[in-house]
Amino acid sequence: MTWNVWGRFGDRWLRRQRAIAETVRRQRPDFVALQETWRSTSEAQIRQLGFELGMTPVFAASRMPEDPDPDVRLGLGILSRFPLRSVEQHTLSTGTVALRTEIRLGTKSLHFITSCLDWEQDHREERLAQATSLAALVAELEARGDDVIVAGDLNTPPGGPELEPLLAVLGDCWQPQGYDGVTYSSHNPYLGTGEWLEDHRIDYILANEGLVPLGSRLAGLDEDHGRPPSDHYAVVADVPVA
Repeated sequence: MTWNVWGRFGDRWLRRQRAIAETVRRQRPDFVALQETWRSTSEAQIRQLGFELGMTPVFAASRMPEDPDPDVRLGLGILSRFPLRSVEQHTLSTGTVALRTEIRLGTKSLHFITSCLDWEQDHREERLAQATSLAALVAELEARGDDVIVAGDLNTPPGGPELEPLLAVLGDCWQPQGYDGVTYSSHNPYLGTGEWLEDHRIDYILANEGLVPLGSRLAGLDEDHGRPPSDHYAVVADVPVA
């Protein structure tokens, strides 16, 4: 599962956070990648979710929109139902980071990675450089014989050239459906008007060739009293890994 959870933006962020936890609980994922998750000097959303859901949480600060509170940082988070063998933060081109966790499954390792590429419309070259760095990391891990899943907000519609480096080493787990998996939708009341990525699928779960998805779906559509808990919808994929 991957979800950009929109930090503490909006006037309903406490209520949204409760709805986020309940949405994840209903999906019962083994791994969750979060983007724009927040951490303050005294608490962190990822730790709270880990406690509520019985999952191991990890966090890495990354380049994100700034929270109005200077004591709050936004970044990347991963939740895992499996014990983590290792956790590492990788710096990609232009300073964006990827958060990698390693889980031992039988005789192989699974690397579950999340990142959030630059969101600005005029940062196409930066996104391409970041995706190229991330693809190089994936290729290095695959060369060991390990499995790799990348889940995150790539801020690029399907077919965008920024995706090409990643799709050269990983497959898209989204299975085409009638609504095409739009995750940044104009039907979402939290979306600003005229957003350049509006009505596109920009959140992805990508996996190496040996991992074949059984199904995919969106979540986080109306769990907050009929409203979505974030300005992005979540992506869930069922991918057997053992």
